[in-house]
This record gives sequence, C-alpha cells and structure tokens, in this order.
Amino acid sequence: MSEKCKWTSESPIYARITEDGRKQTLKAHTDNSMKMAYDFAEVFGAGKLAETTAYDHDKGKEKPGFQENLLIKGERGKVRHSIFGAKHVYEKFSRVLPIAEMISNCITSHHGELRDYLSPEGDAALAVEMSKELEDIPVAADVETDAEELLETLLKELKTMLAMAPDKAFAITMITKLLYSCLVDADRLDAYLFESGESYSPEATKWDELLCRLETHLAGLPSESEMSALRRSVSSQCAKAGLWERGIYQLSVPTGGGKTLSSLRFALTHANKHKMGRIICVIPYLSILEQTATAIRDAIGADDEIVLEHHSNIVPDDLRYYKLQTGRWGAPIILTTQVQFLESVFSARGSNLRKLHNMVNGVIIFDEVQSLPVKCVHLFNSVVNFLNKVCGSTVLLCTATQPLLDKVSRPVLLSDRPSIASCGIIPERTKIVKPNRPVGYSYPELAGFTLDKHNASTLVIVNTKKAAKALFTELKSHNIHVVHLSTNMCPAHRDVVFADLRRMLDAREPIVCVSTQLIEAGVDISFECVIRDIAGLDSIYQAAGRCNRHGEYGEVKNVYVVSIKRENLNKLPDIKIGAEITRSLFDYDTLDIDTYYKHYFHARKDVMDYPADGGTIYDMLTNNIKGCAAFSNRDHTEKAELRMAIRSAADKFYVIAPGQTDVVVPYGNAMELLDDFVASNDLREKQRLIQALGRNSVSLYRFQVDELKKRGALSDSGGICYISRGFYDSELGINIDGNHEFLCV
Repeated sequence: MSEKCKWTSESPIYARITEDGRKQTLKAHTDNSMKMAYDFAEVFGAGKLAETTAYDHDKGKEKPGFQENLLIKGERGKVRHSIFGAKHVYEKFSRVLPIAEMISNCITSHHGELRDYLSPEGDAALAVEMSKELEDIPVAADVETDAEELLETLLKELKTMLAMAPDKAFAITMITKLLYSCLVDADRLDAYLFESGESYSPEATKWDELLCRLETHLAGLPSESEMSALRRSVSSQCAKAGLWERGIYQLSVPTGGGKTLSSLRFALTHANKHKMGRIICVIPYLSILEQTATAIRDAIGADDEIVLEHHSNIVPDDLRYYKLQTGRWGAPIILTTQVQFLESVFSARGSNLRKLHNMVNGVIIFDEVQSLPVKCVHLFNSVVNFLNKVCGSTVLLCTATQPLLDKVSRPVLLSDRPSIASCGIIPERTKIVKPNRPVGYSYPELAGFTLDKHNASTLVIVNTKKAAKALFTELKSHNIHVVHLSTNMCPAHRDVVFADLRRMLDAREPIVCVSTQLIEAGVDISFECVIRDIAGLDSIYQAAGRCNRHGEYGEVKNVYVVSIKRENLNKLPDIKIGAEITRSLFDYDTLDIDTYYKHYFHARKDVMDYPADGGTIYDMLTNNIKGCAAFSNRDHTEKAELRMAIRSAADKFYVIAPGQTDVVVPYGNAMELLDDFVASNDLREKQRLIQALGRNSVSLYRFQVDELKKRGALSDSGGICYISRGFYDSELGINIDGNHEFLCV
C-alpha cells in the first residue's frame, strides 16, 4: 500500500480487511459480536456476561501498531491485541475478582487457549499476566460510568447459574468455557460473514414437520415379527416420554430393539414440546455413526443442512463451509463421535470449545453409553449434570447394557422417572454359553473350535489386533471363506469389508469373520453364531447383539465365551479387569449386568476422576488441591480467587492415547490422492485432499513407526507420511513384517 494509507490518530479504526480490499470497522465488528454473544448466552442466563466479554475483546485493535500493520502491511496477527481488552476488564471489575478473572481469561485467550486460573504447580499465570504493565494502552472511545451497575448485573447472572449447579466448583470451569464459546463463535462467525458476504439469520427448526415425517416412516415399517412388535412398543413409549419435562433419562433396549429411531422419536417430540435448539447424537464408533446418520436421514427425509455429520470420514465438497458448520454445531441435528464430544468439552482451545454453547437447550443422546472409558466416568457425569441443571438440556443415555452411572461417588443425577421405555417380555434369540476350558485355547485349537461350531455364518471377536491376525491366519489355512476386521485397516478398507459382509450374510453365503471389538456395539449386522474372547460382561452382551439379531435364524442361537491361552492384557486394564469379574460371575452362574457393574465400578473407583500427574483431572477442574497448596507455600503479590487449572487439565486429557502417527496406506486411490496433494498449489484443495486421505490412513504407535522406519517402509511426500506397498496387506491391513513375496518382486 502507499504511504497515503498510513494510519493516524484521526483515521477510522478497522477490525479487518478482506483480500478484495473491503474494510470492516472495529465498531461494526464489536457491535455484531456483542449482539451474537448476547443471543447465544441469553439461552442459559448469561447474556450480559457474554455481551460484556465481547465488548472489550478486540480493544487492542485500537493500538496504532495494530492499525498500521493491518492497513500498510495487510497483517493482522503480528501485533498481539487480546491482552489489552483483558487487562481493561480485569482492572474495571477487580472489586469482584471472579468476574474479572473469568471475563479477562476469555478475552486474552480468544485466539488460542484458555489459561489456568491457578496451575497445578501453584502459578497464578492469569493474574501475573493481568498485572504486567502494558505500553501504548488504547484509550476507550467512550468513558464507562456505569461499571458498578453493570458489575452487579454480571454478578447476579453468575450467582443464578451457580445456584442451579450441583457441583459449583466444576460449574465455574464450565461457565468460563461457555462464555469463551460464545465469544469465540461470535467473533469468528462475524469475521466469516463479513469476508464471505453472507448473512446470519437463524430460524427455529420446524420440529413438528420432521416429527411428522418420522411418524409416516415408522408407519410403513414391517410389523409381523416378535422383534417388530417390541420395536413398536418401545417407539410408542418414547413418543409419550418426549412430552415429559427436561431431565436426564435412560433408554435400555436389547440389541435390535429399534433404539435409533425410538430415541429419535423421543428427541423430536421433546424438542418440539420445549422449543429446543438442536438434537445432538453422540456415538462411540464411526462404524455405527454413518449407519445411524443414514437411518435418520432416510427416516425424516433430511439433507446435510438438517443432519450434520462431524467425524473424520467425511470428505466435504466445500471444506470451508464444512469447517464452519462442524466448528460451531449450528445445524438442527448433529451426529458426532464420543471422542469428538469429550475432547471438545474438556479442551481449552477456542477451535474445540466454539461449539459448546450450542449444546445448551438441546436434546443430547449418548448412544452405546457403556463404551464410555471408565477413567472419564466422573467427568462425564459432571458435564451431563451441568448441561441439564444449568443449561436446560435433556440428556438420554442409551444402551442395551446400562452402566450404573448413578451409583458411583460422583453420580449422574437421573430424573425421578429415569426410564423412558419398558421392554416387557423380550424375544429370546441367543443363549450365552460359558467357557468350558479353564486353560483356554491356543490359536490352532480356537480355529478348530470355530470350525466345529461354524455352519452358515460365524463371528469371532477377540480382544487384541495380535489375536485377530493370528486366528485369521490359522483359519485361512483351512481353506474357508474368512475375513478380518481391525483398526490395522484404514477406514476405506473396513467399509469395503463391512459391505461385503452384509451382502454375504443377506445371501446366506458361508462366512467366518474374525474381528476386534470394533464390530460389537451397535453395528446392524447379524451372524448365526458368535464366539467371544472373554472380556467384560457388557462386551459379551454387546457381542451377543450381533447374533440372530432380528430372530432371522429362527431358533435360539449360541454365543460361546472362550479364552485364549497366555493372552497378555496388561496394556488393556479395562478389558483385563472386566474379564476377571466376568469369570467370577460365571463361577456363580449369574450373568446380571447390574451385578457386573457393581463389581467393575468398585474395582475401578480409583481411576474414575481421571488420574494425571499425581492428581486427577477432575480435581484440576474443581478444587485444584495440589495447585492451591503450592500457591500458598510461595511468596507472591498477585491475588487469584479462582483456582481451576483449565489448560493443564486439557493438556492431560485424551480419550485415545496420544503419541500416535497417522500414516497413509496404499489402499484404493490413496497414492493418486497423495500425488494430487503434492502437485496442487491451491491451499483449499490441499486441505480437501488431506481430509480425503484420512480415509486411507492408519494410526500407528511410536514403536510401530520406529520398527517400520528400521525396515525402510516409511516415506514422506509433501509433509505426509506414507507406508510402502509391501507393508500393507489386502486382508490384514498394516503388516510390519512386510509381504516378503511382494517385496522380492
């Protein structure tokens, strides 16, 4: 730009400049952000808190240095601006330190991550940051004379929310994150709208129309079998329960009992009754998420504007628009993974927490809730209680094997009448046969047992990928049609196997499938016989749900529980302890799921707060005992009223173990996509190709990566790691030893 554009104190103050030269004033951006933040937060009673946070969030853009960089160099990120508004608020509201800390944390973090109020090491990082002298502090455009009156309003909003919270310390963390969510979404949405030229005029979803479509679809479903009668009964009860008050409910339905559409009927009825914002379906596995999304779309005749899938298998046509939608969860019906939900809620990053405010005033369905990692139980219960009691959301916990989340030391607060449907007499489709060989089976012996029980279709579920590979290899040597499923295969590969399996099962072709537990929960697939390596009783019941699922094999079919000789489960403590408890239940001839959970949760009670660094993540997000003790034992001048270690907790939280590396594998068109990625100079096209390559990738642990590097099997192209063709097997997926026959060609 020319020197004529140089900024002076008399020049207009701008927030941004688009690539085509359009300028948005700071006042316009601030006004827009304040209105949106207020509207977002008013739903949960924090409208003024969010509006006040948005008012000061970009105050630092008044700095001459920021304006000069923006106008002359076209750069926005070179001059930090968020600290100025944060410090202004901190000083303005210092009389009520919790308000000052909460709002200033949101503002100073709105382009990154929330700070700890107090770290586990005793550092009052936010207070120290707010106490530093700043140069070139901008002068406010107007002098605020009503700060005291505003402060009283803000304090009233905070106290009202805390009064509804069953866990007030945890609520402080969640309220901070909600305000942060409102600010981040308002700030980024306004920027997106200005740059794209689009408008934002959200309309209330017409739940009654979607409900009418569902009712029409349900009326056309088959009704002649016993299972059909059960599904109709459950569905009818769910429709009636949808008229109940907001709360935390359970839907306990046997596998094949129509849980997906029954829970949807409850959710649509409930959302229509209470004028709620959206329905969020949280599902543990991608294999059932896509299946559920298809079922919902078919049932209500909806497109992607109504039903949004947020997971790694989606390859959108318009990546920028998809990122906007998945970043903020504004669609009426959201389907996402359990990992995505948990790692969003317990994150400190703006990109993850942006969607949090859209979980307010909604119906949140947790499908296959028994799959929740035991280390997350107390954190999950606390979030669910907060979303219901403070945010007015209704939560539905769905599974065939309902865990006793209301019986732990930090229980989920179920409604007075928690069950929304009773199944009555359930058609008997399977019989669980306990292990008859205490010493267990070797792989050749287990292959022989499988062949002995095999007739038309048999599913064998084992606990480890090592076991799946070994048993598959042994069975294949017997010249039978056998397929393999594990996470050593990329998602595109697994999808092909699932499609082939369904075709063969529908045609009653002979087939044996050897799989890890990825197939056992929620997948709508049915075998004549199931064999399950011993694990937790919940897993065994879920495995039984893949046997004679719809009663299509007529008579009651057996589900055989077996054990593998010298199976090493030391790195899988959840499975190992679950298996030990299941063995004891078999010894006493009782397979009651409540009894199992009582023993299992008692055995695992010490990990439910999520252990981390000599403490727990639950404590970091509440009382932070370790941090408070360290803070009190050191000399300091700063004051810190709030104590939650939000960022430190986020850094320690994960559902899937960290340290894994995604590696592109030579399956399908992966190599062509990789070549296209390297050849492309278009950033958005590169992003789209990275998304597409995710379906052809496998996550590897460090020891696997190291071993493959030793063998010269890993290469890099354009910054993307990929594996050589000889180290990916067309049946087993990743093969660290390599296909020697292929490698010698």
